[in-house]
Amino acid sequence: MVPFSRPIYGHGLLVLITSAISLLADAAPTRSSTHSTSFTVVPTPSGNGSIDFTSAVQHEVSVLLEQERLSTVPAIPVPTNSTRYPEYKAIGQIAPVLPPKQQGIRYLEPSAIVANLVSSTNSTSGTSLHQRQSSTRILIVGDSITQGAEGDCTWRYRIWQWLRSTGINFRIVGPYVGTKAPPPPAAPQPPGLYGSPADTSFSTDGGYCEEADSAFLAESNHFAVWGRAAAVDKGLIAGVLQSTPADMMFLFLGFNDIGWFYSDVSGTLASIQSLITNARSVNPNMKFAVANIPHRTHINGRDDLATGTDEYNRRLPDLLTSMSTSQSPVHLVDIADNYACSDSECPSGYDGLHPNGCGEFQLARAFSKTLIDDFGIGSSPLKNPCQSGGSVDRRLELPSNIRAFSSPQGVTVTWDKVYGAYSYDVEASANGVPASFSTGSVLSNRWDSQWPLEGWVYKIRVRAVCGDKSSDWTSYVTATATPKLPSPPRNIRIQPSSSGMTVTWDPPTGDTGSIVLYNVLYWDWQWDHCQFISAAAFKSSPAVIDGLVPGRNYAIWLVTWNENGQGIPSNGSAVLPGKGTPSVPSALEVISYDPTTVGLSWSGADSAAGYRVWYRNINTAGSEMQLIGDVTMNSDHCNDQYFLFPGVWNYAFAVSSFNGHLDSGRSPEVVAPSAAKGDNIEPTCGPEPAWCPGGGSVSVPPVGGGTPTGGNPTTTSIGVTLTTTGSQPSVTGYPIVTNGHCAGRDCVGGKCVGR
Repeated sequence: MVPFSRPIYGHGLLVLITSAISLLADAAPTRSSTHSTSFTVVPTPSGNGSIDFTSAVQHEVSVLLEQERLSTVPAIPVPTNSTRYPEYKAIGQIAPVLPPKQQGIRYLEPSAIVANLVSSTNSTSGTSLHQRQSSTRILIVGDSITQGAEGDCTWRYRIWQWLRSTGINFRIVGPYVGTKAPPPPAAPQPPGLYGSPADTSFSTDGGYCEEADSAFLAESNHFAVWGRAAAVDKGLIAGVLQSTPADMMFLFLGFNDIGWFYSDVSGTLASIQSLITNARSVNPNMKFAVANIPHRTHINGRDDLATGTDEYNRRLPDLLTSMSTSQSPVHLVDIADNYACSDSECPSGYDGLHPNGCGEFQLARAFSKTLIDDFGIGSSPLKNPCQSGGSVDRRLELPSNIRAFSSPQGVTVTWDKVYGAYSYDVEASANGVPASFSTGSVLSNRWDSQWPLEGWVYKIRVRAVCGDKSSDWTSYVTATATPKLPSPPRNIRIQPSSSGMTVTWDPPTGDTGSIVLYNVLYWDWQWDHCQFISAAAFKSSPAVIDGLVPGRNYAIWLVTWNENGQGIPSNGSAVLPGKGTPSVPSALEVISYDPTTVGLSWSGADSAAGYRVWYRNINTAGSEMQLIGDVTMNSDHCNDQYFLFPGVWNYAFAVSSFNGHLDSGRSPEVVAPSAAKGDNIEPTCGPEPAWCPGGGSVSVPPVGGGTPTGGNPTTTSIGVTLTTTGSQPSVTGYPIVTNGHCAGRDCVGGKCVGR
């Protein structure tokens, strides 16, 4: 019989729940309290220091792609019994670290990106807003904190209200008019192909809070975009001012420059200086109210963010003073001291940074103080109702008209859009199996099952989310999965290269629908590397992937996409780029926990990305070694085997190593000894170390839970240890097999008879 194996990927997988990337000023707004706080490092183009404009616009694309990836977390019910649902063995490994970071997306040439950005700044009507030349034309420049998300009032609205109260004649100008809108509901979309151009579009057509004055909506113009850095706007500002002339600028940028690694503090100050200089080239009389940047709550591994924020805020006043003239005054807006957000807490932000209703008033109040003190506009600062116990909480409705139905995606759930919801939490189970990780989230009012099995009955409920606020959960709805999704590809082979790999495969068979692409998932999983899962999509075999780190261990899976969505992933052999054929594993040891359970351990082999465990029944004439399975994502070089009937002493084991499809030979066989009663033997395979120490990770148990169906294995045995030294076995009174001959205890006539 084939032995039952404990899951042979790493024990105790610890993963980072990635929606915490709302960390910085411009990931999509999500309910951060559900997940740990950690981050993805986006590499700085050409190092720290200053960054040129063309490099900055390319860097912005990488930031936007990362934010898009982290804007949703799939809710995938994962069975705890992978033997009952073998299709879910691979899914159990990768589900907790989704969504993948799609690699190989080609950036447009800088000139093309700039052309797109310049075109977008001229794409909306703003000229009518500055026809009255007698008014003071104000351009508000910023990032997500300034643009806001649909349903926000925004601090722009609050300062507009205050400006109206002063009685001055003003107009708000700029190329954009809206907040960031949520995407429309849609079926699952395939990822971009390896080498395809990146989508550089962004949303500026979202609505405002229900209380917003219609007069504001008629002139809610601005130049603020989610993900924007001063390093980008310094190259765009002249064109914006030429198309939408202004007399005064409210400038609130800089956080993303430091937070998303565009530049260091000196480089960020240089970008602010260039932006002001370039604005003056269009209007030498421009007046500037320039804000410093707020702190955000602590992010594990990002101590530099707090120190960088402090240094920037300390040095900014001197820069502004040096640039200020009587013709073109430049004055500081002290956000840091007026906005209640720090390294330890952020009561004014819904995610540790972005403003909630009270925070919007605080930001606008800081600007009003500067306008009074330095520009002589107004007489008393904006009043914040939150200071006197007032409330500005947003009303968040319960999602209504929720429906679940069978679909080509398996199961689809829809509901009516809740205006002002940043996202929706989704809680799903299938056939009574709960998700083994946190509730998922979607940005629009639709959810589709991912990797469903035919006939599974899904049970789903949702709630609307607005930052740290949420509605009640809806009632549960159910539907039976009828997926029309493709099968996995066949005959996957992986060849390591010096800095990457080549993956080949055969198309799936059967009714696969119209295949759109294949997505290669790969993950540098080792606990101390702190890497997220990546992917690269191709139309057909082969997939040539470069840019991997030589010597690092990448686990591989392959997914087929058709017009309905993605099929169930299939495991490929793990690979070490830059390495060749691995050596044969040595020092195989077998410990018998009880009469039907053993633990195997061995010494690692050079250049091995993974190992294969083999077995045979030595009492079956002519028996040959058979493969049990691969051991990957395991740094202990161990594996446990269960249900070895009629007894462990009937079985010999061996291990081999592999690197992609490059295989070593098998180690010498070792026969399991019989187990005696009386001793309790601890399992040899301990838990994996914590993933990404200090990174704010969340523990997620692997599929299977480490115990076989039917209860925990008995561990009362004498735990006899078998050893091999080099290529020759050493017999120390215990049974060892060489070329089918058993020697040592429990051996009679060359056969292992047990007790």
